[in-house]
Amino acid sequence: PLRPVQNMAKLLPLVLAAIGYAQAYTAKQSGTEQQHGWDAQTVGFSQQFAPEMLASTTASNHWAVLIAGSAGYGNYRHQADVCHAYQILRRGGIPEEQIIVLMMDDIAHNPENPVPGKVFNKPTEVGVPGVDVYGGCAIDYSGDDVTPYTFTKVLTGDAEALKGVGSGKVLRSTDKDRVFVNFVDHGGVGLIGFPKETMHASELVGALQQMHDASMYKELVFYLEACESGSMFQELPTNIAVYATSAANAHESSWGTYCMPHSMVDGVNLHTCLGDLYSVNWMEDTDTHDGIAETLLTQFETVKRLTTRSHVMAFGNSSFTTEPTADFEGDANPMITMHTPLIFNDNAPQRPSDTPTQTTTTDTNPAITTATPPSAAASTALPSRDAALASAFSRFVATGSDAAAAELISGVQQRQRAKATFDAIVRRVTRDETQQLPSYDGVFHQGCHYAAHKAYVSACGEWTEAALAHSATLARLCAHTHNEHAEIVAAINAECSA
Repeated sequence: PLRPVQNMAKLLPLVLAAIGYAQAYTAKQSGTEQQHGWDAQTVGFSQQFAPEMLASTTASNHWAVLIAGSAGYGNYRHQADVCHAYQILRRGGIPEEQIIVLMMDDIAHNPENPVPGKVFNKPTEVGVPGVDVYGGCAIDYSGDDVTPYTFTKVLTGDAEALKGVGSGKVLRSTDKDRVFVNFVDHGGVGLIGFPKETMHASELVGALQQMHDASMYKELVFYLEACESGSMFQELPTNIAVYATSAANAHESSWGTYCMPHSMVDGVNLHTCLGDLYSVNWMEDTDTHDGIAETLLTQFETVKRLTTRSHVMAFGNSSFTTEPTADFEGDANPMITMHTPLIFNDNAPQRPSDTPTQTTTTDTNPAITTATPPSAAASTALPSRDAALASAFSRFVATGSDAAAAELISGVQQRQRAKATFDAIVRRVTRDETQQLPSYDGVFHQGCHYAAHKAYVSACGEWTEAALAHSATLARLCAHTHNEHAEIVAAINAECSA
């Protein structure tokens, strides 16, 4: 339920800032600052808070790129996360033409989906309809178009390169605009995944540097959901106005949430994780807070506290983290969406255990349900790399699905093949002295790692989800060879061409 007094308390700083700013300006124009009592402290408060807070009510200078890089029903959660993020941005007033979405789009109408045509990012109790985040989620690039190449061209505004591909939309932002990027998928040390390819940390940072050099943003915020995602930003410059947070540090898994047996929506078991813990935490935080009152730093601290299975990290330029989340995630606040009830709560959601509640909004921009249990923190969570296998097993046991059986068998076989391949590469480089291989401490040499990564793709084929778990092995081999990649490349070529 809404709490008018608390709502007014949230709006009071904005109201006071606006009034103070206007009065200070009028007094200054008439030269009567002291006569009317508008001292330096009052003017300072107004000048500090009013311009940014009032500026955040304009969504025209907001741009966003949302990417789900995986495929297959077992990875349901990634597309659910991205469509939820899309609904948040649209509800926040960011125009559809300024949001660019890349995702495989093979979940909503997947034969394994027990609720065809719909995707949910949060469970609900029996009798409480789930909120379909897929409805209205405008996808610009799908299927084989979801690649690192497309992503890079979208980021760097290269419309010519994407003529005839998907919607052709690219960022057309300027140095007066704020850009929000949200990437959700599998990852590894120095790598993030796409349906059939991968992108290296040096390539990602290179694209961001290119955006900066072309004056494509005033400030950019990047939220990254992937295993070892902290490894992607280790060489992110601090002087290019990019602030990035990651779901995990450089040497740990990220986690799926709302997994079996909590993958129930109105009594239907979807047999898959509905979301990712870090992603669900930032989005549910946004769903239940005023985007003008909450800063980026506050959201980071909240998400870091709630994401208990991995270590949420921050990188880059933190000088603008005192700005409101609305500056990047849209102005989902009472001034913009007067017709949309917002639930403001300073602490954990307070909901009657026997009376589920649900936020409401317009049909075209649905808010996410706040129905009772489980919360993301209390829900069953799984390491991201195990989530697809767990989904296949759950579906096979429950339904005997041939597709689930094939996924399960293939997933196990891929794991075994990847382990055997990397064990053999290690033996070649260390000359069977595998105990000499140093441990991975989260820091790696990007030049050596990149060369080894390219050699692996060339000789062994693209990284599978199973192989990504061994990307840290390349970092360990680089440390073993003192960052000389030639011996590693030779071992990879020899093993995969044998």
